Amino acid sequence: MLWNKIHIAAWWMFVFVLSVSAQEINELTDKLHKSKTNEEKFYALTKLSDYWSYRDTARAFDMLRDALPLTAENSFLKGIYYFYEAGVYFGHDNAKSQQLYMEVEEYLKTHDTPQAYHYRAKLWHNYGALEQQADNDKAFLDITLTHCIPFAEKSGDNNLLMSYFTNVGIIFYNHKELDKAMEYYMKAVSLAKTPEDETENLLWAYLNMFDVYFYENDADNVQHTLDKAEKMIQRFHGSNLAAVFYKNKAKFLNAKGDYQNALASIETGMRVAQEHNFHWDFVSLKYEKALIYKMSGRWSESKKELEELLQNTANGITGKSRLALMNELSEAEFQLGNYRNAYDLMKEHKELSDSINAQNYKEQVADLETRYRTAEKEKEISILESKNRFQQTLFWGGALLVFLLSMWIWYAWNARKKRAEKDLLLLKQQREIEVSKALMDGEEQERKRLARDLHDGLVGRVTGLKMNVERIARDSRPDELPDVVTQLQTVITELRQTAHNLEPSTLKKQGLEDAIRHFCQSMQSAETNIVFYASGLSEIDDKKLQLSIYRIIQELITNAVRHADASEISLQSTFENKFLLIEIEDNGKGFNPDTTSRNMGLNNLESRVKSINGTLKIDSRPGEGTHIYIECRL
Repeated sequence: MLWNKIHIAAWWMFVFVLSVSAQEINELTDKLHKSKTNEEKFYALTKLSDYWSYRDTARAFDMLRDALPLTAENSFLKGIYYFYEAGVYFGHDNAKSQQLYMEVEEYLKTHDTPQAYHYRAKLWHNYGALEQQADNDKAFLDITLTHCIPFAEKSGDNNLLMSYFTNVGIIFYNHKELDKAMEYYMKAVSLAKTPEDETENLLWAYLNMFDVYFYENDADNVQHTLDKAEKMIQRFHGSNLAAVFYKNKAKFLNAKGDYQNALASIETGMRVAQEHNFHWDFVSLKYEKALIYKMSGRWSESKKELEELLQNTANGITGKSRLALMNELSEAEFQLGNYRNAYDLMKEHKELSDSINAQNYKEQVADLETRYRTAEKEKEISILESKNRFQQTLFWGGALLVFLLSMWIWYAWNARKKRAEKDLLLLKQQREIEVSKALMDGEEQERKRLARDLHDGLVGRVTGLKMNVERIARDSRPDELPDVVTQLQTVITELRQTAHNLEPSTLKKQGLEDAIRHFCQSMQSAETNIVFYASGLSEIDDKKLQLSIYRIIQELITNAVRHADASEISLQSTFENKFLLIEIEDNGKGFNPDTTSRNMGLNNLESRVKSINGTLKIDSRPGEGTHIYIECRL
C-alpha cells in the first residue's frame, strides 16, 4: 500500500492533460490560425497552454498571455483562463495554484451550465489533489465527495464521474478499508454501459480493483481484472496508464515466482513512464523492481535500486514512504552480511519515525493552542456584549422575533421533509411497478415460448401419432405398432423436458449451481460443447432469486444453442461480497446488438436482468461470436 497515494497525483496529471494529446497539437495550432471569433481563438490557446503546462511552462504562459485579452468582460472565460493558469503552477507553486483555483470558483459559481459544472468539478479535484500531496487525505476525500462528484453529476460527464469514484476508492484502499474501496470502484465500472463509455477512466478503475484483489489474495479475480486491463491497454495504444498496468502485471508475476517475466514487465513500464515524463510512476516501478529482486534472492540488485531511490532527492520521497524504503534497505544489508549498515539504517529509521511523530505532536499542540486562543477571544467578546445590552423591552422583542423566525424555519423544514419523504415513497412505488411489470413481461414471454414449443413440437407429433393409429386400425397393420410406441416415448421425453423447464426439480433438491450444471449437460450434444465454471453460488439462499438467476442462465444457453448455432460455449458465474457476475461467450454466428430488433429471447433476458437490479452488456458482431456480461449487487 506504500505507493498508492502517488497514484492520485499521477492520475491528476493524466486527467489534466487528457483533453489535449500530442496527436491533437497540429489540429489545435491549425485551428488557432483559422479562428474566426475571439472565443474560438481563446479556447485553442488555453488548450495549447494545457498541453505545454507540464512540458514547457514558458510556452504555456506565452499561450495564456495571448488568451487573456480575449476574455474581455466575459466572467465565464475569465474563470476558464485562471483554471489553466492554475494548472501551470500545479506542482511548482502549489499555494499559488490553490489560490487561483479559488478565484476560478468565484467566477464560475454564478453560471448554471453543464460546462461550468464540468470545470468546477475539475478545479475542486485539482485543489484536493494538492491537499492529498501534502498527506491530507481527509481534505481530499471531503472535497471529492462534497464538490467533485456532485458537480460532475450536474455536468452530465460520466467519464469524469468515473475517475472521481475511483479516486475515492483509492483513499479508502490506502486506509485498508477494502470493502468501501471496492464499492466505489464498482460504482465507477457501473457507469460504463456502452462500448463508448469504455474509456481510459474505466481502465483506471480496473487497475485499482486489481490492488484490492491482489491484497486479498483473490487469484481468480486478480487474473480476470488483469486480463480486462490488458485488453484495454491494447485498444488504447500509447495509453498514459500503460506504466501502471505493467507494474500490476509485474506484481502478479512476482507473486507467482515468475521473476524473469516480472522484471521484463517492470522494464517495459519504466520505459513508458520515461516517455510520458510520469515521475511517480517511474519511482513506483523502481520500488517494485527492488521487491522482485528481494523475492528472487538477488539482494545486491535490490539494495542498488533502494539506494538510488533514497539518494536521489529529485524523487521527493519523504515521510512514511522514506521509512518503508529504509526498512527494506536495512533488510537487504542484513541479508548481505553488512550488519553495521543494517544497524545504522534501523537507527536512522527510528530517529526519522520519532521526528515524524514529534511533528504530528507539534501540529496537535498548535491546533489545541489555536482552539484555546479562540475560546479566550470569544469569552472577551461575550463580556463586552453583556455590558452593552439593549433595553429589556427590545431584548424580549428580539427574542420573540427569533422565536417566530425559528417556528417558521421549523415549519418550512418539516414541510420540505414531508415532501421529500413523499417523493421518495413515490419513486420507490414507481420502481416496484417497473420491476413487477418486467417480471410480468418475462412470465408472459415464457408462456408464449411454452405455447410455441407445444404447438410446433408436441402438438404436431401427437397429431401424427393419431393419424398413424387410425391408419393401423383401418389397415390392420399391427407390425407398425412398435414405431408408434417409439414415437410416443419421444413425446413423453419432450413433455418431461418441458415440465422440467417450467419448474426445475434439481434447483429445489440440489441447489442453484447443480441445477445450472445439470441444465448445461442436458443442452450439450455432439455438435455443442458447454464449459461451466461457478464459484460462491451456494451462498445465494433466496429461492426466488435462485429461480431468477437460473432463468437468466437458461435463456443465455438456449439462445446460444438454438439461435447462434454455437459449437463452443463458455459460461462463468461467481458470487462474492454480495456481487454477482455472469459471463457467457460463444463462437456462434453473432449479431449486431445496436441494429437487431428485440425478439422474445432478448426481451425476456433484459426483463429478468432488470428484475434483479442488474446490468447487461452485449459484445457481438456478425460472424465473430457473442460475449454477454451481467453484473449485479445483490
